[in-house]
Amino acid sequence: MHLWGDGMSLGLVYKNGEHIFDEVWRSSVLTYPLFEKTGVVKSAFSTRIGGVSKGCYESMNLSFDRGDDKDAVMENFQRIASAIGTNCHDMVLSRQTHTANVRVVTEEDKGKGIVRERDYTDVDGLVTNVPGICLVTSYADCVPLYFVDPIKKSSVLVIRDGGELSER
Repeated sequence: MHLWGDGMSLGLVYKNGEHIFDEVWRSSVLTYPLFEKTGVVKSAFSTRIGGVSKGCYESMNLSFDRGDDKDAVMENFQRIASAIGTNCHDMVLSRQTHTANVRVVTEEDKGKGIVRERDYTDVDGLVTNVPGICLVTSYADCVPLYFVDPIKKSSVLVIRDGGELSER
């Protein structure tokens, strides 16, 4: 398990003693060892550490829609991408509005919501079977659900649980 620069660790463990998160050294992401072990996907949760945003958006703000400087948000995305071994052109960002809508993400969607405009709205879930695409969703008061299909390899479903979705 990696530790933050000050030696702190989250210390979260499953009942069997395996730890839940790996803290990526000097980075702003937490990774899931159980997903890594599948050999199918890489996954990460961002934190507020390590970004360039200022003021009330400090530090790792990843929203283009809240009034932060767009260049700062782009730099934050680039830092996250670097930390997880991808780039912003391979990321696809959802447009979450508490619906049950799931978008099938294809090669043509790469970069949408980050380096180019989205041509979709009301998308609370993303699914793909295209290797190399990084699905990006945001959470505040919702619980993220991740599903990995080890049979079809690299098939990943990321949906958010909140509002109407949590009642179904």
